[in-house]
Amino acid sequence: MDMIINEDALSTLEGAGSCLKCRYLLPRLVESAPVYFTQGFVRCGHCGDRVDLWQAALDRAIHLRFHGALALVSFGAGQTSFVIQVEAWKVCEVELTKRGVPDDARILRRIYTGQSGDMSVLEWHSNAPPLRFPGTVLRLLGIPFGETTVSGPRPVGINVVWIRREESDEWSYLVTAFEAAAVGDFAPSLVFAQSAVETSMMPLIEERFRRHASTERVKNFMRGALTYGYALNVVLPYLCAETQVARMPDALRGSLNKMREKRNDIIHEGAKAAAVTAEDAMEGLCAAAFGFEYMRFVRPNLERT
Repeated sequence: MDMIINEDALSTLEGAGSCLKCRYLLPRLVESAPVYFTQGFVRCGHCGDRVDLWQAALDRAIHLRFHGALALVSFGAGQTSFVIQVEAWKVCEVELTKRGVPDDARILRRIYTGQSGDMSVLEWHSNAPPLRFPGTVLRLLGIPFGETTVSGPRPVGINVVWIRREESDEWSYLVTAFEAAAVGDFAPSLVFAQSAVETSMMPLIEERFRRHASTERVKNFMRGALTYGYALNVVLPYLCAETQVARMPDALRGSLNKMREKRNDIIHEGAKAAAVTAEDAMEGLCAAAFGFEYMRFVRPNLERT
């Protein structure tokens, strides 16, 4: 399993879109979202311009919508690229954690590109490969093209898109949504994306109501009368105003409502009838990622105040 690494070729991207003026990559969504929700913009680290973070991430995601998992890097996923040296007909193991990928990351996509023109690689696996890529170790076999005789190692470019893991049920919905979108399965992707926002928001609202009403009455109200739409558009803005927390940006709320309508079409009419486009999926997933971060942003105040 001999392998020579070209360390200079290692590159990792994990940002929330690009500056709309100079195209400089903005920081990770989890880092920049609280600033954006507080003041309505973030500063570009290159040109200093005020950037609408939501619009920056959405524009980039929609621009890359036909590139599958690459679009997901605009609002939560990471992309790592590097070059390795592989010998023909030899298996090599590539440990992604040694190249900046978190050890608990979920791999969404990987692409292998031979750089020399005479060899590429195939993944080496058992006779029952799993549907989801397991762990963070790539096992690759060097394959010469045609009847070419290859001596010595050859460079192979590797591009991996991944998403971090977090210990929460809500985040697991978002990860599943990303996985579905990465393979172009857009309808279930939107269903899981809305679930990530809904399961982040509803327990917070329920906890606030329980301060002033019995547990049983609140439970019945939450399960029977309060829909996700009313919670998002009426109850949450009211609670944020009462606790003096910055309200959710209207553009983001609009996209969450659009995703809710599309999700209802999927559930009631079926995925085929709903006709979810790549643009619908990217806007919905971007809204879900921002909605998830907004709930993380408001949670401390709603729980404490």
